[in-house]
Amino acid sequence: MGDIVYLTITGERQGNISLRCGTPASIGNRFQYRHEDEILCLSLAQWVSGSGQHAKFYGLQFSKLIDKCSPLLMNAINENERLTLNFHFYRTNRYGKLERYYHIELRGASIKQIRTCFGANEFDSETVNVSYEYISCKHLIASTEFSDLILPDNYNRLFPPEAPIVPTQPAQEITLTLGIFFDGTGNNAVNTQNMLEVFKAKHYQITDPDAVSILEKSAEEKMGITGVGAISYTGYYTNVYWLSTLYKTDLPLSLKGIQQGIYIEGIGTEQGKPDSVFGSGLGIYDTGVIAKTDKAVSQIIPAMYLKIKDILNQILNEKLIVKNIQFDVFGFSRGATAARHFANRIQSEDPAIIAAIKQGLGSVTYTGSPAGKVRFIGIMDSVAAIGTPTNGLNPHSADTGEVNIQLRPGVAEKVFHITALNECRFNFALNSVRPAWPELALPGVHSDIGGGYLPVMRENVFLSRPQAETVSYDLPDEKTQVYQDALDQLSDIAASTSTAPLMRTHKVTTKVWDTGISAPDRYDQRQKRTFAALTMLNRIVKNDWAKVVLRIMMEAAQEAGVIFNDANKIKGLVIPAELTPYFEKARQQAKAVRQGRFPVPFLPDEIDAIAKDYIHCSANWNAVKLDTDGAIHGGGQMTEILGFVNRPDVDWRRTIYNMDGKNR
Repeated sequence: MGDIVYLTITGERQGNISLRCGTPASIGNRFQYRHEDEILCLSLAQWVSGSGQHAKFYGLQFSKLIDKCSPLLMNAINENERLTLNFHFYRTNRYGKLERYYHIELRGASIKQIRTCFGANEFDSETVNVSYEYISCKHLIASTEFSDLILPDNYNRLFPPEAPIVPTQPAQEITLTLGIFFDGTGNNAVNTQNMLEVFKAKHYQITDPDAVSILEKSAEEKMGITGVGAISYTGYYTNVYWLSTLYKTDLPLSLKGIQQGIYIEGIGTEQGKPDSVFGSGLGIYDTGVIAKTDKAVSQIIPAMYLKIKDILNQILNEKLIVKNIQFDVFGFSRGATAARHFANRIQSEDPAIIAAIKQGLGSVTYTGSPAGKVRFIGIMDSVAAIGTPTNGLNPHSADTGEVNIQLRPGVAEKVFHITALNECRFNFALNSVRPAWPELALPGVHSDIGGGYLPVMRENVFLSRPQAETVSYDLPDEKTQVYQDALDQLSDIAASTSTAPLMRTHKVTTKVWDTGISAPDRYDQRQKRTFAALTMLNRIVKNDWAKVVLRIMMEAAQEAGVIFNDANKIKGLVIPAELTPYFEKARQQAKAVRQGRFPVPFLPDEIDAIAKDYIHCSANWNAVKLDTDGAIHGGGQMTEILGFVNRPDVDWRRTIYNMDGKNR
């Protein structure tokens, strides 16, 4: 069939039978954009003959995909339900655009036969034969038409008189947009705020480079939490938090569009509780990715209820109609993974989301899609890192288990992904959205992009894994094998594009230390246990680059229709003057990517200028522990997997997976 034919069916009992038949949930990848409430016809045939006095109509036959209405058509034939069918014919005009040019309407139609066909090399389809009591055919472009009422006595039933128009109550129509903000692994704005209040009460300065150690001590004293259980209590606010704070929720009703935000704390965290090892490490269980999307669904109800209650108080006697419900979904790190999974739940019309929307609406009239739609997905450095039984609980694997991170066409009106150019940790493999959606790599590591670093930090880190050997007590450090092994790694690290800017702008030294005199050798000679590693010490880094990334994401969202308050009015979000030229270049890069063009990359000198004070060293072999005299102690770990969670990927190059789980 050369042209495209769409069909709508209305039944006397079942109502709009064709509703949502063109959606992905109904016909999968063959979904019909902007024709979601119509049926795609694969073929159509009609038989009419002359009888010498009057045309004889033998009925009409059409074929269609197996879809949402297939069981409803079975109901219609079983109950002999009368139907109204409207066939809309489309063709390509001389401008290359689709135009509707022909229309067939059947009234009083009855299904006489349905033939279902499943074939190895065919569409799964069904052919439907109908008879009818009335037919109308119109050529919409040429302005010709034909109609015939087979049984004139049925006119009143087929064309019932229109009900008298009753004055309707004034109605206020709005589109309600819910902003869902999924924070990153180990990020929890409430826990952060509580600890910062304790910090402030003790008159500490958050700009102290050693603030993290003070926060760790406070978490232990106030909460009894240490180590991996205290991560969300010792960091800072992320860009997801700032986006949720800036999301404008006091829009006037005159705009016909209302926004309401929902903040979801990061994977592995809960308010006022120790962070979860399984949630943080593997993204699973009660604080895992799927659990956070479940929490977002549960928060839809109170968020909608309170916003609608507020609107009803404003419009008084007017009727409220919610025309559409749409979502803006943001996320960072595993929160970006949660954002992707949540968007897929909306696209697949998850019953839990449909139920939440119904409950949140209460008695308010709603005319949109049952599960709403996604207007914008804004994600920052999307890292799934899901440990599953099938991947051996390995977060480096591309296997995400039941977490659906694919973003197929139609999942949202617009998607934008900002990734970390300098991230290269083994446990932070990137889940890209290219080439399906715009994606921009900006200078920085994971939390330089998504935020969460304290305003100022002092970095003391090992750049090579500390190695140990037992040697003669008198042997000079430079003569030890572990010293030479550490030194040999320097060129490999410097060759990586991820770490080269840090190496060029900060001093890297080979440090050797020992644990003092150890047991003598077999000749009764004194020995020592010597350690060696490459180190980067006393490096002061600021978190201001994340403010640049925040603005880039805000501009992409605003382009999609999202409305924010002015970030420049928040003192802590002001971009330093020295970063302004790089901010402008990043803006141009982002615009180019969203327009499908290649961006002008940052030059090495520009990346070095940013790296000097603003790019953290996330990939390392743990923090260097110094005693009161400034000497290194410890550093050795038995296992690489558990002992060095921030270790670099092979050759200090990040693993990047595409949406099909292939290494890009």
